[in-house]
Order: sequence, then C-alpha cells, then structure tokens
Amino acid sequence: MVIKKRSKWTNFLLLYLGGVVISLSQLKIIPIQNEIVDVMGFSLSSISWLMSIFTLSGIFLSIPGGRLVTKFGPKKLLVFLMLSVILGNSIGFISNNFTLMLFSRLIEGIAFSMIIMVGIVFINEWFKDGNRGLATGIWGTFSAAGSLLAMNIFLPMVKKYGIKSPWMFIVIISIVLFIIYFFKIKDIHENEEETISKNDENMFKEAITNKYIWILAIAQGCMALVLFTFINTFPLIYSQKYGINSFVANRYASYFGLFGIPFGAIAGYLIDKTKKGSLITVCSFFIMTIAVIYVNYLTDAKSIILQLLLLSAGTGLSSACVMIIAPNIIKNKKLIGVSISFINFIYYIGIFVGTPIIIKAVEITKSWTRGIYILVIISLIGFLNVFTFAVLMKKKSIKNVNLGGNYNEDKSGSC
Repeated sequence: MVIKKRSKWTNFLLLYLGGVVISLSQLKIIPIQNEIVDVMGFSLSSISWLMSIFTLSGIFLSIPGGRLVTKFGPKKLLVFLMLSVILGNSIGFISNNFTLMLFSRLIEGIAFSMIIMVGIVFINEWFKDGNRGLATGIWGTFSAAGSLLAMNIFLPMVKKYGIKSPWMFIVIISIVLFIIYFFKIKDIHENEEETISKNDENMFKEAITNKYIWILAIAQGCMALVLFTFINTFPLIYSQKYGINSFVANRYASYFGLFGIPFGAIAGYLIDKTKKGSLITVCSFFIMTIAVIYVNYLTDAKSIILQLLLLSAGTGLSSACVMIIAPNIIKNKKLIGVSISFINFIYYIGIFVGTPIIIKAVEITKSWTRGIYILVIISLIGFLNVFTFAVLMKKKSIKNVNLGGNYNEDKSGSC
C-alpha cells in the first residue's frame, strides 16, 4: 500500500486523536477522585482500583492482540476499540454503585489494551519508507497529551456540569471518531496471506526465549509502574504531602503531561539520527530514577517544575526508546508482533499493580515518603535492566541490526 506523505500524516493525526481520547477515558478519574469520594462515597482504596482495573483487560488481551490484528486487520480493531470506549463510558455514566463502575472501567480498558499495538501496525505500514522512529516516538506521547487535558478540563467540568459529565463528554467525542475511522481510515492488506494456526504458539514461544526481549519487557514494566503511578497520584502527593490545594495540585500534575509530549518525538529523532538506541535508553532510565528520588525533596514551585520536567524527560524518552529499539533486535520479522505484545503484557502489569501497591503502602505507613522510595527501587530495577541490555548488546555486537530505527541496515552493531 503506497500512501502519500500528506495522507499518512493526516491518518496519523486521526489515529493520535483516538489515542488521546482513550487516554482521557483512562485518566478521567484522577483529577476528580476527591469529588467521587465525596459524591459517591467510595473509599480512596476503591478509587485506586477504579484507576488500575482499566488496565486489567490489557494484561489478558495484549498478547492475543497481535493475533487479532492479523486476523481482523487494524482498521476493524480500531473501530471496535472506539466502540468499547463508547460502551464503557455509557455504562459508567449511568452507574450508581462501585461494582457497576468497576465493570464499566474494565470495558473501557479493552481499548487501552490494544491501541498501542494497533498504532504500531499502522505506523509500520504508513511510514515504512521513512520517519518510522519519529512517528513511533510521537505516538508514544498520546498518554502525556491525555494527561495534560484531563488534569485541566475534568475538574472544572465536574464543578459546572456534575460528577458524571466527563463520561458523557468522552462518549460524544468517541462517537465522532468512530464515524471518522469507519469512513476515513483504510485498512491494511498484507502482501502475504497470514492465518492463525498452531504456528502462532511456536512463534510466541520463540519470541519469549529471546533474553533481550525479556530485559526490555521488565524495564518497560518498571517504567510503566513509575509513570502511571505518578500520573494517578501526583494530585494526592501535592495535596497530602505538600499541602497544596486541589486546583493547584491538578495544574501542577497537568504539567507532567505537557512536558512529556515532546520527549517521545525527541527520542525518535535522536535514535534515527545517532543510531545509539541503547545509550539513549540507558540515559533515559537514569534521568527517570533521579527524578523519582527528587519527588521527596520538593521545596517550592520551581523545584516542582524542575522535577516534573526531569520525570517527563525520563519516562517519555524511556518508553519511546524501548518501543523503537525492540523491533530492531529481532532477526525474524514475523516475531516482531508477538514480541511487542509480550513487552506490552509486562507494561500493562506494571500499570495495573503500581497505584494499588503504592496507595496501600502509604495507608499502612502513613507516609508518602516511604511510598515514593518504593518507586525509586522500581526505577532502579528498570535502569539496571537497560544497562545490562546495553552491555550485552555491546559484547554481542550483533551484525546487521540497527538499533537506531531502520531494521537490519547498520552493520556496525553499535549500541
């Protein structure tokens, strides 16, 4: 399929908007969690499960997601994902108890579980002639963009239109995107016929025996745990640990999304230009670790902004780097889909367990400081994994693998 440059970037913009809407669906609870506690009577621990259950679908659907894309095509799956957003938010809008709300979040999570994979499939086709690293990097920022919007629009929306207004807002936007996707986006037809067979199981087994994929998957899981725990808890950290009021706390938290938006694109650009994917990834995880430590030492507005900038840089670069370099360490291209699915599987586990663990630790210890130090340990584990990856790749010096973006073109085997 040959796509004109203008057309592929237009399609990418539409796809990106879908990612942002799915991110809004995921993050709408965060800026209004205190209001939900007051109006609906849920406990803070219950709220943490409303935030984390969203990713439970991802744990179960991330691995078969690659097979579903192959079987039905990315367009049909994209349309289905928007339907799940519409249905989940519609149920959430009419729900008046915790159980039904939890169920609605599980349905919403179906979209989040596969949108990354669907996006990567489209990007690999649309940008196969160039700019794949840049597009992949930008694609990885949709969560940051969603966070920026969520932290700024949902609390004022609730104050003016009621506690359930964010759910209806997302339903309306999702319906519009559903119609656009149905008529505007063209499906991708593979040159070779692919069928779902027993060979898929063999491919999955082969993919997960790659130690490099395991190392990257664990690192990505650590990054996801740190990233989404802070996305979910920054308003609470600012208000409970530092005594900042809700509106200002949400505004600060929104800067996390604002600062994070450019770094995915920066990662793609740097890796495309320097061909030093491993080195950039190690530096990214190091920055993330320093930023997590810094959360316990905030003193004023300037220190808050600096910490958010560092954490946005670390997580934004780290996430994009892993997704860019992972396909390029796989010699058999047929294994790319299942390998990325496995990385996403660990990624979603990190998102799912992070917030409940930290919230519970804070409730038990009565201290955000100790909860944050747990995140420091997780971040260090991620850093040690990518450092190990870089060392192994340097020793291995795999020929014909370019970690900088173009598969099998750099024969230097540079890290």
